[in-house]
Amino acid sequence: MRSHLLALSVLPFAFSAIASSSLDALYGPIMPPAYIKAYEVNNHHQIALNPYLQVGNADNPIILDEGEGYVWVIDKDGNFVIAPEVTSPWGRKYKEGMMRIEDGKPKKWGYKEKYGHTALIGGSKARIGGELEMENGQWIMNNKSGRYNKRRPGRTEEAMHNAGDLLIAIAPQIAELDYEYLKDYGPAKPISLKVMKDIEWHYMIDDDYFWDAEGKKLGKAFVEKTPFIDWRAKVKFKEGFYMDTQDRFLKSQDEIFRVRLDVSKPRKSKFTHKLRSSDVADLRPMINGEGEVDVSIGGYLYSLATDVGFNFLNFDFYNANSEEIFEYLMFADRRAYKQMTPLMRYGADKVLKTDVMRQSKYKGWLNTGPFAGHEIEIQIWKKIIEPGKFGKEGKYSEPLLLEIGFEGKTKNREELNKLNTWLYGKLKQAELLAKDQSQSKTEIAFAVSKRFDAKKIPKLPEVAPEIKIAAIDGIKTRNLDGSINVKTNGAKQIIAGQKGVQGEVYQTALNDKPLPVVVLGGKSNMKQASAKVIGAQGKLLVAVAAGSSLDNPKSRAKLAAKLDGGNALKGYELLGDTARDYLKPIIKKNMDIKARSNQHYYWSGVAE
Repeated sequence: MRSHLLALSVLPFAFSAIASSSLDALYGPIMPPAYIKAYEVNNHHQIALNPYLQVGNADNPIILDEGEGYVWVIDKDGNFVIAPEVTSPWGRKYKEGMMRIEDGKPKKWGYKEKYGHTALIGGSKARIGGELEMENGQWIMNNKSGRYNKRRPGRTEEAMHNAGDLLIAIAPQIAELDYEYLKDYGPAKPISLKVMKDIEWHYMIDDDYFWDAEGKKLGKAFVEKTPFIDWRAKVKFKEGFYMDTQDRFLKSQDEIFRVRLDVSKPRKSKFTHKLRSSDVADLRPMINGEGEVDVSIGGYLYSLATDVGFNFLNFDFYNANSEEIFEYLMFADRRAYKQMTPLMRYGADKVLKTDVMRQSKYKGWLNTGPFAGHEIEIQIWKKIIEPGKFGKEGKYSEPLLLEIGFEGKTKNREELNKLNTWLYGKLKQAELLAKDQSQSKTEIAFAVSKRFDAKKIPKLPEVAPEIKIAAIDGIKTRNLDGSINVKTNGAKQIIAGQKGVQGEVYQTALNDKPLPVVVLGGKSNMKQASAKVIGAQGKLLVAVAAGSSLDNPKSRAKLAAKLDGGNALKGYELLGDTARDYLKPIIKKNMDIKARSNQHYYWSGVAE
């Protein structure tokens, strides 16, 4: 049996005839997974299936083990797909524990990487999902799925209860369910202008007026052209950089990661994760996110930002690479680490930081007109050529930009709009405004660094690409104890001198048709059973009923020897522990696990 048998994305079932719109209302619309973990992907970058999955519906009951914990999803056709959380053959064991990349949660010593929700359907689109387990004799269902639920439409508490009703209807062992609805894994609450507390106006100034190089202060010509502002000589310094992949993945997602080092007060340094959009409805909730409206001549930008403070004297941010920064954040601040996970899923070694920029900030006050006394601010940005050492100033490039602006609260917007009109008129009259007002500090930092491809901005495909697979004898499914689930039809047959009951194997197909099976040692009136496959007779699988008098190593071996001359199951063999044991040496031989350990895929079947 080859490893490609795991590489499936589309199950050959089409049981549900319910209209897609009705399924959307019941369980939420179909959406691709947020990401795929590296150890859920085989050597060909195809998404693996959990070898113990079951696909349940009105025609196919679900059989559960009370001692196991399960993950589940509702697939696009309304089937209830479920499997135990078993260790992935591509996964690793962490002897000393680890910090989980998707949510920043620490895991205990001996943690093993397991198949997740995407392994239920090969990375395809799905509806609501979650977990299921028994506690104190009661089955409990929750909606905990970061792949298919978090901040996604339709993943409501009602949808979870609808999924529970379906499970009760198709799982004979479950008469009732307890529910635990986790709001963090529900739909994103729409962001409104109410959360936009701060507003900031800014204009780019023509570079002829940047700087007085000889006096190392604001340009003399600029000061002379702004007599309506009293400038304070005192300056504050901050330094910082941005992080993104070479092809600007974060930019394609309208996200910014920034590290700002406060030279004056190192303990007030900040790490910032910011979401930006020209439409406030496109923003999603963030942990302690603070909203801001950014106004320029080009229009409005809305943003939500999460800041995490630190003392930059504790770590050499100037010389650290991205992986070292991730590692520092992991131990220094779990919240900061969690905010970095979109970058880390892309691959920590694929992330770059921009050159470090130095920001000189001056304050001034309007001294005339109806807004006299209002604070105005100037920022001058340079690239750091050589970081300064204690008591010694560093070396910097010539100024790259000069920006003038002011800020306030959105509740005072009407008055601030009048101030904006007044100041803009003054700056235009003084011929200070740069012709190009579309530039931003962020993009200038990336452009100066010359390591980033500003043109190549990847976009996630709306539909996960179909994964092509070779023709195989069947989809494979097996329970944790090695048994398969059988639906019988009452017909009897004698095989190897034993009376058996004929039936079909759940969730299994031979050339798109259910695999026929005969169960030896079972009761003639049984309608469903768990059974252990021992071999094949022609195109008929032969199994013994689990727990019957024939279900022991000696009897199974004796019966197997009588089937087709004692041949193995050939193409009918079902995935299970044997297959996983077989795969491990192949994986070790053909895949550099260390190189893949931090790599995550954003959609199925593709690795950039």
